[in-house]
Amino acid sequence: MKIDLVDGLLQTSIIINYKGQALTIDKLVIDTGASHTLLSADVVADIGVYFETGDKIVSAFGIGGEESCFRKSFDAVTLGDFQIKDFNLDVGTLHEMLEINGLLGLDLLVAANVVLDLSELTMY
Repeated sequence: MKIDLVDGLLQTSIIINYKGQALTIDKLVIDTGASHTLLSADVVADIGVYFETGDKIVSAFGIGGEESCFRKSFDAVTLGDFQIKDFNLDVGTLHEMLEINGLLGLDLLVAANVVLDLSELTMY
């Protein structure tokens, strides 16, 4: 799977399935320093992903400080040729100036057993 190098950041895309709807999310920064994948609430709202009673509240910590997010179970998450069913991802607000749609964290990278080939800008 191709990786894009944009403004010094590695970016890729995933496909999420939620309640029968599929959405391709691009501009996801590959972040091996993030323990969990974080998706922009604005992007996933297009397929009806919102905070609901019973969703777990989690905290995301980063250079910008701490942000509250909610954890949602998705029917399937597809990363390249790999698909995992019933996978939990965090959803929250991202800083507008970042111009990204989320962070692809270690939870999904490890589950997919991803190998990053930075010399070829690919992952498999």
